[in-house]
Amino acid sequence: MRVHQLSGGYPGVFFLKDINFTVNEGKVYALLGLNGSGKTTIIKMICGLLKVKSGNVFIDNTDILTLKEKERAKLISYVPQQCNIVYDTSVIDVVLMGVTPYLKTFQTPNKDHVVQAYYYLKKFGLDHLAHTNYQILSGGLKQMVIIIRALLQDGRYLILDEPDSSLDLINKNRLMVKIRAITNLYNKGCLISMHNPEYALNYCDNIILLRDGKISEIDLGKERIAFVEKKLSEIYGDLKIIRYGHKYLLCYK
Repeated sequence: MRVHQLSGGYPGVFFLKDINFTVNEGKVYALLGLNGSGKTTIIKMICGLLKVKSGNVFIDNTDILTLKEKERAKLISYVPQQCNIVYDTSVIDVVLMGVTPYLKTFQTPNKDHVVQAYYYLKKFGLDHLAHTNYQILSGGLKQMVIIIRALLQDGRYLILDEPDSSLDLINKNRLMVKIRAITNLYNKGCLISMHNPEYALNYCDNIILLRDGKISEIDLGKERIAFVEKKLSEIYGDLKIIRYGHKYLLCYK
Protein backbone atom coordinates (compact mmCIF):
# COMPACT_ATOMS: atom_id res chain seq x y z
CA MET A 1 0.00 0.00 0.00
CA ARG A 2 1.47 3.32 -1.06
CA VAL A 3 0.29 6.59 0.46
CA HIS A 4 1.13 9.28 -2.10
CA GLN A 5 1.05 13.05 -1.56
CA LEU A 6 -1.92 12.75 0.79
CA SER A 7 -3.27 16.09 1.99
CA GLY A 8 -6.30 16.82 4.11
CA GLY A 9 -7.70 17.25 7.57
CA TYR A 10 -9.86 19.90 9.15
CA PRO A 11 -9.41 23.30 7.44
CA GLY A 12 -8.91 26.11 9.91
CA VAL A 13 -8.23 23.62 12.69
CA PHE A 14 -5.78 20.94 11.59
CA PHE A 15 -4.35 20.12 8.17
CA LEU A 16 -1.68 17.72 6.88
CA LYS A 17 0.07 18.17 3.55
CA ASP A 18 1.90 15.83 1.16
CA ILE A 19 2.11 12.71 3.35
CA ASN A 20 4.06 9.85 1.74
CA PHE A 21 4.92 6.35 2.98
CA THR A 22 4.58 2.69 2.03
CA VAL A 23 3.22 -0.31 3.95
CA ASN A 24 4.39 -3.69 2.65
CA GLU A 25 2.56 -6.97 3.12
CA GLY A 26 3.97 -9.28 5.77
CA LYS A 27 5.24 -6.39 7.90
CA VAL A 28 3.97 -4.42 10.90
CA TYR A 29 4.35 -0.63 10.84
CA ALA A 30 3.95 1.63 13.87
CA LEU A 31 2.62 5.14 13.25
CA LEU A 32 4.10 7.20 16.07
CA GLY A 33 3.63 10.82 17.08
CA LEU A 34 2.57 13.01 19.96
CA ASN A 35 -1.08 13.66 20.78
CA GLY A 36 -2.59 15.96 18.18
CA SER A 37 0.12 15.28 15.60
CA GLY A 38 -2.38 13.82 13.12
CA LYS A 39 -2.09 10.04 13.42
CA THR A 40 -5.86 9.46 13.48
CA THR A 41 -6.33 11.97 10.65
CA ILE A 42 -3.97 9.94 8.44
CA ILE A 43 -5.71 6.69 9.36
CA LYS A 44 -9.14 8.12 8.55
CA MET A 45 -7.99 9.51 5.21
CA ILE A 46 -6.47 6.15 4.21
CA CYS A 47 -9.71 4.36 5.10
CA GLY A 48 -11.90 6.85 3.24
CA LEU A 49 -13.56 8.06 6.45
CA LEU A 50 -12.24 11.59 6.01
CA LYS A 51 -12.30 13.19 2.59
CA VAL A 52 -8.84 14.09 1.30
CA LYS A 53 -7.96 17.41 -0.25
CA SER A 54 -5.56 15.70 -2.67
CA GLY A 55 -3.40 12.63 -3.04
CA ASN A 56 -3.87 8.89 -3.44
CA VAL A 57 -3.68 5.59 -1.60
CA PHE A 58 -2.56 2.87 -3.99
CA ILE A 59 -2.84 -0.89 -3.57
CA ASP A 60 -1.15 -2.37 -6.62
CA ASN A 61 -2.18 0.14 -9.29
CA THR A 62 -5.60 0.97 -7.85
CA ASP A 63 -6.30 4.17 -5.94
CA ILE A 64 -8.55 2.75 -3.21
CA LEU A 65 -9.95 6.21 -2.46
CA THR A 66 -11.80 6.01 -5.78
CA LEU A 67 -13.48 2.71 -4.85
CA LYS A 68 -16.89 2.26 -3.32
CA GLU A 69 -16.91 1.52 0.40
CA LYS A 70 -17.61 -2.21 0.02
CA GLU A 71 -14.83 -2.71 -2.50
CA ARG A 72 -12.36 -0.76 -0.37
CA ALA A 73 -13.36 -2.85 2.67
CA LYS A 74 -12.23 -6.01 0.85
CA LEU A 75 -8.72 -4.57 0.70
CA ILE A 76 -8.32 -2.88 4.07
CA SER A 77 -9.73 -3.89 7.46
CA TYR A 78 -10.08 -0.95 9.84
CA VAL A 79 -10.16 -1.03 13.64
CA PRO A 80 -11.22 2.31 15.20
CA GLN A 81 -10.28 3.57 18.66
CA GLN A 82 -13.85 3.01 19.79
CA CYS A 83 -16.67 1.00 18.27
CA ASN A 84 -20.13 2.55 18.01
CA ILE A 85 -22.22 -0.60 18.55
CA VAL A 86 -24.83 0.50 21.09
CA TYR A 87 -27.45 -2.27 20.87
CA ASP A 88 -27.54 -5.72 22.44
CA THR A 89 -25.98 -8.38 20.23
CA SER A 90 -23.83 -11.46 20.75
CA VAL A 91 -20.07 -11.49 20.35
CA ILE A 92 -20.28 -13.98 17.48
CA ASP A 93 -22.68 -11.70 15.61
CA VAL A 94 -20.34 -8.74 16.05
CA VAL A 95 -17.47 -10.79 14.61
CA LEU A 96 -19.64 -11.94 11.70
CA MET A 97 -20.16 -8.29 10.72
CA GLY A 98 -16.69 -8.65 9.22
CA VAL A 99 -18.05 -10.52 6.20
CA THR A 100 -20.49 -7.72 5.29
CA PRO A 101 -18.40 -6.50 2.30
CA TYR A 102 -18.78 -9.92 0.68
CA LEU A 103 -22.56 -10.24 1.11
CA LYS A 104 -25.24 -9.17 -1.31
CA THR A 105 -28.35 -7.30 -0.21
CA PHE A 106 -30.39 -9.39 2.28
CA GLN A 107 -27.74 -12.14 2.24
CA THR A 108 -26.59 -13.47 5.62
CA PRO A 109 -23.33 -15.14 6.72
CA ASN A 110 -23.09 -18.85 5.81
CA LYS A 111 -21.77 -21.82 7.78
CA ASP A 112 -18.23 -21.32 6.51
CA HIS A 113 -18.27 -17.76 7.80
CA VAL A 114 -19.43 -18.95 11.22
CA VAL A 115 -16.70 -21.60 11.37
CA GLN A 116 -14.08 -18.98 10.48
CA ALA A 117 -15.47 -16.60 13.12
CA TYR A 118 -15.13 -19.27 15.81
CA TYR A 119 -11.62 -20.03 14.56
CA TYR A 120 -10.48 -16.44 15.15
CA LEU A 121 -12.27 -16.22 18.51
CA LYS A 122 -10.42 -19.35 19.61
CA LYS A 123 -7.12 -17.90 18.37
CA PHE A 124 -7.62 -15.02 20.81
CA GLY A 125 -8.95 -17.26 23.60
CA LEU A 126 -12.42 -15.72 23.43
CA ASP A 127 -14.47 -18.57 21.95
CA HIS A 128 -16.16 -19.12 25.34
CA LEU A 129 -17.69 -15.63 24.97
CA ALA A 130 -19.23 -16.29 21.55
CA HIS A 131 -22.84 -16.08 22.79
CA THR A 132 -22.24 -13.41 25.43
CA ASN A 133 -23.88 -10.01 25.01
CA TYR A 134 -21.19 -7.75 23.53
CA GLN A 135 -22.47 -4.81 25.60
CA ILE A 136 -21.55 -6.35 28.96
CA LEU A 137 -17.90 -6.89 28.03
CA SER A 138 -15.14 -4.69 29.40
CA GLY A 139 -13.72 -2.02 27.13
CA GLY A 140 -10.63 -4.13 26.52
CA LEU A 141 -12.59 -7.24 25.55
CA LYS A 142 -14.82 -5.18 23.25
CA GLN A 143 -11.73 -3.92 21.46
CA MET A 144 -10.39 -7.47 21.06
CA VAL A 145 -13.71 -8.54 19.50
CA ILE A 146 -13.56 -5.65 17.00
CA ILE A 147 -10.03 -6.69 16.04
CA ILE A 148 -11.27 -10.26 15.47
CA ARG A 149 -14.06 -8.82 13.31
CA ALA A 150 -11.39 -7.04 11.23
CA LEU A 151 -9.51 -10.32 10.77
CA LEU A 152 -12.65 -12.04 9.52
CA GLN A 153 -13.06 -9.16 7.06
CA ASP A 154 -9.84 -10.46 5.53
CA GLY A 155 -8.47 -7.30 3.98
CA ARG A 156 -4.94 -7.47 2.65
CA TYR A 157 -4.08 -4.65 5.04
CA LEU A 158 -4.98 -4.17 8.69
CA ILE A 159 -5.30 -0.55 9.80
CA LEU A 160 -5.59 -0.12 13.56
CA ASP A 161 -6.04 3.20 15.36
CA GLU A 162 -4.61 2.86 18.90
CA PRO A 163 -6.02 -0.67 19.37
CA ASP A 164 -4.46 -1.05 22.81
CA SER A 165 -6.02 2.08 24.34
CA SER A 166 -8.56 0.10 26.43
CA LEU A 167 -6.28 -2.81 27.32
CA ASP A 168 -4.32 -3.56 30.48
CA LEU A 169 -0.58 -4.23 30.36
CA ILE A 170 -0.87 -8.02 29.96
CA ASN A 171 -3.45 -7.80 27.17
CA LYS A 172 -1.52 -5.04 25.37
CA ASN A 173 1.38 -7.45 24.99
CA ARG A 174 -0.87 -10.39 24.09
CA LEU A 175 -2.55 -8.29 21.44
CA MET A 176 0.73 -7.26 19.84
CA VAL A 177 1.97 -10.87 19.85
CA LYS A 178 -1.24 -11.98 18.08
CA ILE A 179 -1.07 -9.18 15.51
CA ARG A 180 2.58 -9.99 14.84
CA ALA A 181 1.76 -13.70 14.36
CA ILE A 182 -1.26 -13.06 12.11
CA THR A 183 0.68 -10.59 9.96
CA ASN A 184 3.37 -13.21 9.39
CA LEU A 185 1.03 -16.17 8.92
CA TYR A 186 -1.36 -14.49 6.47
CA ASN A 187 1.15 -12.08 4.88
CA LYS A 188 -0.91 -9.00 5.72
CA GLY A 189 0.38 -5.48 5.80
CA CYS A 190 -0.35 -3.88 9.15
CA LEU A 191 -0.36 -0.20 10.12
CA ILE A 192 -0.91 0.57 13.81
CA SER A 193 -1.27 4.03 15.26
CA MET A 194 0.17 3.92 18.77
CA HIS A 195 1.51 6.11 21.58
CA ASN A 196 4.17 3.85 23.08
CA PRO A 197 7.45 3.71 21.12
CA GLU A 198 8.55 0.76 23.27
CA TYR A 199 5.83 -1.42 21.73
CA ALA A 200 6.91 -0.24 18.30
CA LEU A 201 10.50 -1.32 18.99
CA ASN A 202 9.49 -4.75 20.28
CA TYR A 203 6.70 -5.77 17.92
CA CYS A 204 7.03 -3.81 14.68
CA ASP A 205 9.25 -4.00 11.62
CA ASN A 206 9.16 -0.32 10.73
CA ILE A 207 8.32 2.96 12.42
CA ILE A 208 6.63 5.86 10.65
CA LEU A 209 7.27 9.03 12.66
CA LEU A 210 4.94 12.01 12.37
CA ARG A 211 6.28 15.32 13.62
CA ASP A 212 5.15 18.83 12.68
CA GLY A 213 3.23 17.42 9.73
CA LYS A 214 6.30 15.68 8.30
CA ILE A 215 6.96 11.96 7.91
CA SER A 216 10.22 10.13 8.57
CA GLU A 217 10.66 6.36 8.48
CA ILE A 218 12.81 3.87 10.37
CA ASP A 219 13.47 0.33 9.17
CA LEU A 220 14.18 -1.42 12.47
CA GLY A 221 15.79 -4.35 10.68
CA LYS A 222 18.44 -2.15 9.09
CA GLU A 223 19.07 0.92 11.22
CA ARG A 224 21.50 1.04 14.12
CA ILE A 225 20.20 1.64 17.64
CA ALA A 226 22.01 4.99 17.83
CA PHE A 227 20.06 6.24 14.80
CA VAL A 228 16.74 5.00 16.21
CA GLU A 229 17.49 6.74 19.53
CA LYS A 230 18.23 9.99 17.70
CA LYS A 231 14.98 9.89 15.70
CA LEU A 232 12.80 8.99 18.68
CA SER A 233 14.49 11.65 20.83
CA GLU A 234 13.41 14.30 18.33
CA ILE A 235 9.80 13.58 19.34
CA TYR A 236 9.88 12.14 22.86
CA GLY A 237 12.87 13.92 24.39
CA ASP A 238 16.32 12.61 25.26
CA LEU A 239 16.12 8.83 25.69
CA LYS A 240 18.22 5.69 25.70
CA ILE A 241 17.29 2.31 24.22
CA ILE A 242 18.42 -0.62 26.37
CA ARG A 243 18.32 -4.23 25.25
CA TYR A 244 17.22 -6.70 27.94
CA GLY A 245 17.23 -10.27 26.65
CA HIS A 246 15.15 -10.20 23.49
CA LYS A 247 13.30 -7.02 24.45
CA TYR A 248 13.99 -3.30 24.20
CA LEU A 249 13.38 -0.87 27.05
CA LEU A 250 13.30 2.91 26.91
CA CYS A 251 14.96 5.02 29.55
CA TYR A 252 14.48 8.78 29.57
CA LYS A 253 17.46 10.89 30.58
